[in-house]
Amino acid sequence: MSVRNDIANFIKYPKETMWLVVLVIIVLTGFGSFSKGKETMETISLEAHYITYNSAEELDKADLILIGTPIADFSEREHQTSYYFDGSLEDFYTNTEIQVEKIIKSPNDFELDNSDTFSVIEPVGLVEMDGAKKVTIDGYREMKKGEKYIMFLNKNAYGKYSIINNDLGKFNLDENSIEINKFAKKSTELTLEDEVKIKYRDFIE
Repeated sequence: MSVRNDIANFIKYPKETMWLVVLVIIVLTGFGSFSKGKETMETISLEAHYITYNSAEELDKADLILIGTPIADFSEREHQTSYYFDGSLEDFYTNTEIQVEKIIKSPNDFELDNSDTFSVIEPVGLVEMDGAKKVTIDGYREMKKGEKYIMFLNKNAYGKYSIINNDLGKFNLDENSIEINKFAKKSTELTLEDEVKIKYRDFIE
């Protein structure tokens, strides 16, 4: 049986994910590679339907907006996965520890100071499936260690904060970032990123 068929049989459907998915319909859309140390693993991108925000004004409705930097490599972060009784994948996400630089917006009961560390949920994870594989929602790219981001988050039912709007819920602020130069962006992403950087320029500069 091919690797693609193995994965299709392994992953049935996730539950409604707690970060941004209203109804998830999983479709295997493609493969890439991810390097964990000397090991190269496949990347599986899953298609999903979720709440989208199309402007900086809409993103401003997020519960929490902050600027910060991940402090660990992706492979060293806390990856959470759950499975159904038959072994198929139910849910996945990654807890990413952030060194907070600036808090732009927060709930009244939110207690965190600038320069503190804070854990946020990203819609990407590592799963064991004939070896380690990275699984993402709609090609989400995890935030890179040591690079500065502005990020938009909502609080879930468990009191944790997760990135909203998938890949368009965080924006890399490092002009020389390899991530910015490596990935070709969609026109809508460029427009939204420009809007965000203009709207929050007093915090970014």
